[in-house]
Amino acid sequence: MFLKKKKKTDITIKEKKPVKKWKRVLLIIFLSLFVVIAALAAYIYATGYKIFDSGNLTASPFFKKISGQEYKLRGEGDGRINVVMLGMGGANHPGGTLTDSIMVISLNPEEKSFAMLSIPRDLYVPIPGTKYSRKINEVYKIGEDKKDGSGGEFAKEAIGAVLDLPIHYYVTVDFYGFVKVVDSVGGLVVDVDKALYDPLFPDDDMKGYNPFYVKAGSQKMNGTTALKYARSRQTSSDFDRAARQQKVIEALRNKLSESGYLTNPKNLVSLLNIVSDHLRTDFTPDEVVALAGLVKDMDFSKTVSKVLSNGADGELVSDSSSGTYVLMPKGGDWSVVQRVAHEIFTDPDLKKESAKIEVLNGTSVAGQAGKLAETLKSYNYNVVSIATGDAVAKTSIIDYSDGKNPITISFLEKRLGVKAVQKSKEKSSASVDISILIGDDYKGFAKELSSE
Repeated sequence: MFLKKKKKTDITIKEKKPVKKWKRVLLIIFLSLFVVIAALAAYIYATGYKIFDSGNLTASPFFKKISGQEYKLRGEGDGRINVVMLGMGGANHPGGTLTDSIMVISLNPEEKSFAMLSIPRDLYVPIPGTKYSRKINEVYKIGEDKKDGSGGEFAKEAIGAVLDLPIHYYVTVDFYGFVKVVDSVGGLVVDVDKALYDPLFPDDDMKGYNPFYVKAGSQKMNGTTALKYARSRQTSSDFDRAARQQKVIEALRNKLSESGYLTNPKNLVSLLNIVSDHLRTDFTPDEVVALAGLVKDMDFSKTVSKVLSNGADGELVSDSSSGTYVLMPKGGDWSVVQRVAHEIFTDPDLKKESAKIEVLNGTSVAGQAGKLAETLKSYNYNVVSIATGDAVAKTSIIDYSDGKNPITISFLEKRLGVKAVQKSKEKSSASVDISILIGDDYKGFAKELSSE
């Protein structure tokens, strides 16, 4: 009996010791990981707070939607996430707050797609709150000169007005920061469609020249080369340069998503150290995290890219009548530019409803219904019928869908300044969901801008 008890006791002791040991080991591992994660989070917060501008008044409704907050669309384009990216020289660079590159990047959360629109820096645009116009590359500087730190918000307002789209966020990056980011990821592979030679590329002190050449084909570029490729303009056009900038952005996106670079905490800290002194944005930290999750699942094969240009089929024309070279919308009509923006930045909520719309002309001006229908189609409204209606003084919107297309109705009400009326479908309206009857009070659909 004694021997059996002793044996049983020995066995019990041998079983308990390893369990306690592994519990202690797991606890130590867990605490160590917690300390590392907490330290990393604290480091990111302490280092990264300089990046974020908390004064954003135009945040995307999408982020409210996924967080369970009130989700309210203000107009077409709010179903997307629209960001203007501004590249500039930065400190110690002549004209450091003039934006050398301007690109609107838009994400469609519903379709998980991505689109880019490059805006030439010589585009002559109205300045918000004034009666004068300037080149669009001066807008950020004008905002900063008015109040330090307000350049981004000012640029969003001006560019949003030109495109007739909400610009939810801005991101600025200076040249030096861009070079360091590209070098930190090990360089980029860029598909150069044609050789580029620029004998007049400025040197570092902007007093002489540093000739630049890159041959056609798939090229590995470090940060300095990628920046020169994106900035060169002396032997090519501003529009070619905008297309090259889109290629560089695409190459950087590919590098970050395919190499697993962003999954390594050490890389994240390194990248954060770089951007904290060279990048500014009005995204919040929480929105950046949500955005990263969204971008991870994007189908970039659906990417659409466009450069506003002054070519034969372009939207702009050159103008040097004032003695300074600028670009203007064809015919002075900003709706030409605005239609392009809405065509590539399709609103997912509007597209999802796809309400069938008829447009009727109740004015004495021929072609009004056709003109409005053309604009509506470019804005991705589903126009199925154009006809002449009864002569009326006031424009009206009739909703035959029993309230089943609330987003489309809301957008039309804001655009036309008319409250929709619900009616039961009649035989004549059986094939449409919404009817728009244009009256003599009609003042247009797309936003018109004055430019002096």
